[in-house]
Amino acid sequence: MLTALAIQVQAQITDDTPAIGTYSLDACLKYAYEHSEALKKNQLEIRKSEATVRETRSIGLPQVSAEARFSNAYIIPKSILPDGRLFGGPPGPIAVEFQPRYAASVTVTATQLLFDASYLVGLRASRVYKELSQKQIKQSKIDIAGNVTKAYYLVLLNKERIELLEHNFRRIDTLYKSTAAMQKNGFAEKIDVYRLQVSLNNIQTEINKTKALLDFSAKALKFQMGMPVRDSIMLSGSINDIQLSEVTAQEAESSSYKSRVEYSILETSRNLARLDIRNKKAAYYPRLVAFINYGSNAGSSNLSDLGYVNQNWFRNGIFGFTLSVPIFSGLGNRAKVEKARIEMQKIEQDFKAFERTYDFQVAQARQSLSTSLQDLKIQKQNMDLAKEVSRVANIKFQSGTGKNLDIIDAENQFKTAETNYYNALYNAIISKIDLNKAMGKLVVDK
Repeated sequence: MLTALAIQVQAQITDDTPAIGTYSLDACLKYAYEHSEALKKNQLEIRKSEATVRETRSIGLPQVSAEARFSNAYIIPKSILPDGRLFGGPPGPIAVEFQPRYAASVTVTATQLLFDASYLVGLRASRVYKELSQKQIKQSKIDIAGNVTKAYYLVLLNKERIELLEHNFRRIDTLYKSTAAMQKNGFAEKIDVYRLQVSLNNIQTEINKTKALLDFSAKALKFQMGMPVRDSIMLSGSINDIQLSEVTAQEAESSSYKSRVEYSILETSRNLARLDIRNKKAAYYPRLVAFINYGSNAGSSNLSDLGYVNQNWFRNGIFGFTLSVPIFSGLGNRAKVEKARIEMQKIEQDFKAFERTYDFQVAQARQSLSTSLQDLKIQKQNMDLAKEVSRVANIKFQSGTGKNLDIIDAENQFKTAETNYYNALYNAIISKIDLNKAMGKLVVDK
């Protein structure tokens, strides 16, 4: 097995697009973190939560507004007086105009929230919401890290399979050519040449299939990275980079469900649920707001009199407080508090479910890794034995003491052993990644 390799992965087998760079696993993860659409959406959620914090904070700051108003009473309403003699007129009811046709006013109003329990709770909740968005980014990074790592090692695995298959092809091709020469000189039968030709064709078919898998796995890697499929990249790394070893019981016990970001997200959700209960209860508390306004108004039967600020404009101003005290809301607030408490209870059940899920996932991943490593060890032994059998069969045939059929059988067994070995190797890699993720040890800070 290669200890290090550098491979070129192209979007298509016939694509001659120059590679845009050499990528290790860390570089692949860094690229994915920068280009993932899911992460970009989470980052937008962070910006949204920051705006929510500012929006909530602004409620407690002074609110200032200005208003200018102009009216034209083209039909002036009249007020009915019971007796015109009160104003020197005829007896009986009369209609009198008490307002000018044209009126204008300018007012500046400022308010300041002095006390509102809902505001204090909402300000804290907006900060917790921002914390939740940050944790969701970490969760997305963990998912991306798992997917990119699996795709990365699959590319390396397919590349190494191709190199070994091509090595086997060259070895059989050499034997084929020597056997064909022996057949021409009468030292081998035609059937021996045909059998080797069939073996070569089978290996070439496997090479073509594996190249197609390499191309597909490369596209899958670029998809997981958020890279355009048409781009070409160079990968540097080795299958041996990942440490394949079983996790001991002590190591498993040293980790806990608290190491998983999902648990931290649940904690934040529980904090939000608690704040929601407090917010619903805050509806029972009074609300106190201070206000002040200053303005000027004027009225006249002539529009030109309103054009300038003069003695016809009259100033006004007022300040005070508004105290709102809830008394009875038809038991609506009580129902809202009860709903918030039920949501809190649901989150508590989510905690219990997650703890059970964590234990199950870790146990399952540990068992899968243990089984995969045992299978990998057996398949490695089988591959080494099949390789030795093939080597001995070739020596015997070339020395004239072996049969051509023995070589074909040995090569078929060797090819099968190689395929089984690489399948076992990839299964072990996947199991290791899944276990690290289940235990909350999948590194994402790249």
